[in-house]
Amino acid sequence: MNLQPLYDVKERLEQAAIAGAGLLGEDFRLQRAAEQLKPLAGASPVFGKIDAGLTQLLSAPAGERSGRLLDLLALVDAVVYTQGKTGAPGEMVPLPVGGGQYQELSYGQLSPLLTALTTTGGGRMEIIKSAWEDNPELFSDFRVLPAVVAGLGDSYGEISELNAEILKKLGPVSLPLLKEGFDPAGNKAMARRVEVVSALEGAAAAPWLREILPQAKKDVRTAVLAALGTNRENTSLLLELVQTERGANRDAVLQALAGQDGEGVRAFWEKELEKNSDSVKFLEPSNADWAIELVTSGLRQRLEQFLDGGERPTYEEGTNLTTWCWSLGHKDSPAMLDFWRWADSRMEDIDQLKDEKDRSFFFGVKLTDRLLDILRHTGPGPLRDYCLNLFDGHPAMTRYLSVSFPAALLSCPAAEVFEKYGPYILTEEPTQDTERKKTLNIVLLRALGDVWWYPQGERYNVYGGLSTAEPLDIRWIERLTRAVCTDVPRRGGASHFAYYWEDVPEFDRTLMRLVNQSDGRCRDLMIHYLRRRLEETGLPYHYSRWLLQLGGSPRGLFGKAMAKNPSANHLYVVWQLMHEASQALPPEEVIALLEEFLEAKAGRKQAWAKFQGAIPWTVEQLRAGEPFPEWDSWEKIDK
Repeated sequence: MNLQPLYDVKERLEQAAIAGAGLLGEDFRLQRAAEQLKPLAGASPVFGKIDAGLTQLLSAPAGERSGRLLDLLALVDAVVYTQGKTGAPGEMVPLPVGGGQYQELSYGQLSPLLTALTTTGGGRMEIIKSAWEDNPELFSDFRVLPAVVAGLGDSYGEISELNAEILKKLGPVSLPLLKEGFDPAGNKAMARRVEVVSALEGAAAAPWLREILPQAKKDVRTAVLAALGTNRENTSLLLELVQTERGANRDAVLQALAGQDGEGVRAFWEKELEKNSDSVKFLEPSNADWAIELVTSGLRQRLEQFLDGGERPTYEEGTNLTTWCWSLGHKDSPAMLDFWRWADSRMEDIDQLKDEKDRSFFFGVKLTDRLLDILRHTGPGPLRDYCLNLFDGHPAMTRYLSVSFPAALLSCPAAEVFEKYGPYILTEEPTQDTERKKTLNIVLLRALGDVWWYPQGERYNVYGGLSTAEPLDIRWIERLTRAVCTDVPRRGGASHFAYYWEDVPEFDRTLMRLVNQSDGRCRDLMIHYLRRRLEETGLPYHYSRWLLQLGGSPRGLFGKAMAKNPSANHLYVVWQLMHEASQALPPEEVIALLEEFLEAKAGRKQAWAKFQGAIPWTVEQLRAGEPFPEWDSWEKIDK
């Protein structure tokens, strides 16, 4: 049925509504559209009703035309709406395999993500990250997935890397898109495709990698060579390629060969390390027995060269020794244990190694740090048992305490750990052997700085991700809150609070990381300690927040502490602190803190008039049962 006359009637009625019903009698186009509609009138009662309405409209007196026009236009609109449809010319075909899935998501829902993936400019990274964290299903949509693959070539490197990680986590769904239109001679975007395909397919990617290798160039070739290491069947090919590739490509082959196994691989690495000692760095992630034996025997041989012959290493030789040291990685085996026993037997000599200009290389410290790092990443076994007793066997080597203590945390009952190591935390100034006791105190505090309460898992973790055998004994908190030697060197990184002008001691940061907030006794001890520290330091922002976090309050100390540095007390930061207090404390407690601040005249001079208006008004609001005001209320208020 040809409905064009109906659409023509609708258009003329809309025009009449705009121009005015008074001109209906002169509208010949409407009259012609009405004539063309008549053949439809007999096809359906509703069209007959429209035809009758048109006749009545065109013959009606001028005073009735407006009402009839609107009634008829409403009827025509309703009929046209029922006839509406959407579509596109052509036959329906299924979505291409591997191009993403159809999801009932409107373009409006996807638009911010698609814009972030396909445009340039700032702010896009956060949009993509937030979408991935909150709605990861969006990325499988057939409209989004191709944009993620295309985004591997984003001009902003961090976004392209994020896209690569997202594709790896999405699984094999993107493999067809990654391989479609792949250019072996392409740019970094194609190299990232290789990286993602290899991560998704693992050893199964080998046939495709072999297929594209002959045409692969530049970054793509480097990525393909490195990816070949995921399949043990590529050993022969890699051993051939390592003879012909150069520069970054040869490094990629070495990286791949470090993941291979067998006598041929071991024989190659023996020759490689004889010719290119620095190539040992590629063996750092390998835990194969042959790799462990080559690294440990090679490092021992190089150290003995300087320990026994009296010869001093040059700066370059010292740098090479450091490379070998770090190439120990996280290796753990009987051969490794033999190496550590040897290193321990020569540690005093290793500590004395210096270059030709009498500069220390600190190899002993580097080795101890490497041993500690291995301990943090390996489970129970002979190496951990060895570390557990290392300090007992060498009490004069104070840095060994930093290795034995975490080994005890990971292996022994909590009470046993405290009773053995707790006394090293000084609660009064020592009267004898002062320097040693203070050194052990600091070493242990540093080691405790690598331990923290992990509330999501209700456990204590040691840096590296392993959990302690049992939660810390509460006596640690009791003793630490009474410690007298607390001068722990500052760790890297800023406070997780925004108030960087407060120089909070590292000891207190360490102590807060150890607080089990689900333990009432632990909270009580820390609240008492933090109030004392607030009074001693006069640093209100960190200590007040920590008190609030533990269910305590700075009341009685707050005003005086804030008044010590009024220039730091901007209107916004005070509002922010008080707003947080309102989330943790009852209204009467918040009122008391606000009144303390006002009484102490602790606000920044330039904002004092605002404080004098905002605080009394806020107190009134709280007493009336209203919530703590939002920031803009403080900002806009006048005294």
